[in-house]
Amino acid sequence: MGLFDKIRSMVNGDDANNAYEDEDMGATYDDSAVPARPVNRGMSINAASIELKVVRPDTFINSRQIADHLLNNRTVVLNLEATNKETARRILDFLSGVAYSIGGQLKRVANNTFVITPNNVDVSGDQMRTSSSSEAPAVSTDTQSVAQPAQFSGDTLY
Repeated sequence: MGLFDKIRSMVNGDDANNAYEDEDMGATYDDSAVPARPVNRGMSINAASIELKVVRPDTFINSRQIADHLLNNRTVVLNLEATNKETARRILDFLSGVAYSIGGQLKRVANNTFVITPNNVDVSGDQMRTSSSSEAPAVSTDTQSVAQPAQFSGDTLY
């Protein structure tokens, strides 16, 4: 065996090792069908675990309970129709800060009605346009009310 034969043997392999090529490999796989498992693309959310809370706060004190819902990854529908303008503004300011801190969103869906979502929920579809930079049309943004300090009647922020 010459040098050329040795190189060819190394590249092609030994004839003794190629004996497996002569075997019949036609029927070695299982014909039973196994359903394919779906591929998990992203975060899997159990539909039963998604909760939606509808709230109608009448005082600022209720804001903490609403914030707790958001911190527990619950979507909140906030109805401010029965809330006075000053309290509604305070509630919106507080809850928009909570939504921002958890990576969520606050979107107006009707006059004085908002949807506040945690970061794992996205709101899509037709939403009301906001007038200028104000989120709530019912809440006053005149400079006189902004310039005056807020009067607290025993309510605390915490």
